[in-house]
Order: sequence, then structure tokens, then C-alpha cells
Amino acid sequence: MPHKTVARNDFALAAFSLAILILFAAGCGPPKHALWYHPEKTLEQAEEDMEDCYFEAFLNKRQNPVPEKFSKVEKDPKAGIESGAADCMKQAGYRRISAQKLEPSLRTRSGVAHTMPYSIAGK
Repeated sequence: MPHKTVARNDFALAAFSLAILILFAAGCGPPKHALWYHPEKTLEQAEEDMEDCYFEAFLNKRQNPVPEKFSKVEKDPKAGIESGAADCMKQAGYRRISAQKLEPSLRTRSGVAHTMPYSIAGK
């Protein structure tokens, strides 16, 4: 009987090791999507600007409701707010940059401004 227990333990250890390896390969390292970046801003300033842009977009959406003739997708408040926040960030001088192209000295942070997920980079 002891040899069956050893075989099960070896299998369990191998399966666990494989699962850990897959998780590391899939989710570790810097974000793989684009981040908002402004070459003259710190990470804290970028985070504050993102939250301000989101709030500005939220207010604009509330003040300018979408007419009834628009489709459900066009009426989606979250999509409109995300689009407005992106426009605001661009107007503030931010650009989207791939995580792989970031300088090693830059810090990154991902978070949620109210309901909108974001990723930013800064000094």
C-alpha cells in the first residue's frame, strides 16, 4: 500500500507545480496592456489626473444625457464615461504606452476610479 500513497503524492506535487508554473507565466510581471503615461508627471499626479478626468466625464455624461434614438450600446453610461475620461487624459498630455515599452525606472499602478479600471505609469 505505501507505494500507491507515494505515487499519489508525486502526482499531486507535479500537478500543483504545473498549476503554479501556469499562473506565473500567465499573470506575473508588468501589465501587458497599455498604460496612461505623461513624461513629466509622477505616479501620484497621474493617479489624481485619472480620477479627475473620470469625475469630469461622469459629470458631463449626467449633464448631457443621450437622446432616446441612440442604441443601447451608445447609451451605455460606462462606455461614455470611459471615452470621456480617455479624451480628458489625451487633452492633459497623456498618451497610451505599452507596458513592454516602459522605462524600468517608471512605477506603475492599476486601480479603479469609481467604477472604471485604469493603469497608469509615472516617475
